[in-house]
Amino acid sequence: MLRTPTQKLLALLVAATLASCAAYQAQHARRPASPSGQGAPSVSSASAAPGVAPSGEFSELTADGKIARVRGEAEATREELARSGRYSCCVRPACTECLLKRGECHCAKLVREKGSNCGECMQGWIDGKGAVEGVSAWDLLQRKLYEVRGTDEPKGEAKPADPPGVHHP
Repeated sequence: MLRTPTQKLLALLVAATLASCAAYQAQHARRPASPSGQGAPSVSSASAAPGVAPSGEFSELTADGKIARVRGEAEATREELARSGRYSCCVRPACTECLLKRGECHCAKLVREKGSNCGECMQGWIDGKGAVEGVSAWDLLQRKLYEVRGTDEPKGEAKPADPPGVHHP
């Protein structure tokens, strides 16, 4: 049972973070293989494990101490998943959205294969934190536009011009 306002706030924050949205599910749904046999990476059919109520020494930490501990444990978990091939993020520092919602991240592979990434990664690209060579935030936004429209990127159509002030490395 939650006893302190801090525990209640932490539980509410975790619940809000773990709530899934249709857009995220659509982005990470298993896609059929393309004619070339190159499908999207497999995605775990199960969601990340549900949250566990804090206990012991964690409950006695200050709010800042809890935040630092959670950040450290999230980073350690991402590194462990990366070593096992289950976490390959397309931004640096790596996202937390995929970790908390799916328990794995394949955004780097999706971006390389002309797919789209999670919302947190998209914001990272917009903020200049993209980590996949040869891809720009503008490219990802165009992909998202075609995804939202429900159409494939037209093959014969010229790619829209970059907005003013955008320069590719």
